[in-house]
Amino acid sequence: MSSCENETIGRLMYKTSLKLRNYAEKMLSPYDLTVEQFHILKYASLNKGLNQNQLCEQVGKKPANVTRILDRMEKKQWVERRTNPGDRRSSLIYLTGEGERVISEVSHKFEGYSSWFVRGIDRKEEHVFRMVLAKIDDNIERLMDEIN
Repeated sequence: MSSCENETIGRLMYKTSLKLRNYAEKMLSPYDLTVEQFHILKYASLNKGLNQNQLCEQVGKKPANVTRILDRMEKKQWVERRTNPGDRRSSLIYLTGEGERVISEVSHKFEGYSSWFVRGIDRKEEHVFRMVLAKIDDNIERLMDEIN
């Protein structure tokens, strides 16, 4: 643990994030599912009928990236685009039955393994950790606003 004390918070967050992403990619690979596709499936399952702009905001991706991801997911028959009755220029994203099955199965596996991520961390420590992460996230958001 002492080696962590010599590293910047940014570096520690990067290394942990990278490990978490690598883990997620290995967990998802048997389903022919990427991390980005997983996030889109997850948000689409929780918010039926999102338009693409709403989906972009939720997953933090640019519209062109989300379009490409949705195209691939449509080919796999996990999502379908339906004309938005309120604005025919846009479409709404819905999971298909197969998409619902995949996200249900994968989410169930992730929930089972996520308890390992916080193993040895009590509720109070987890609460503090969440609060600190939220503050760091807000600070980064402000920095991004200054750049833009």
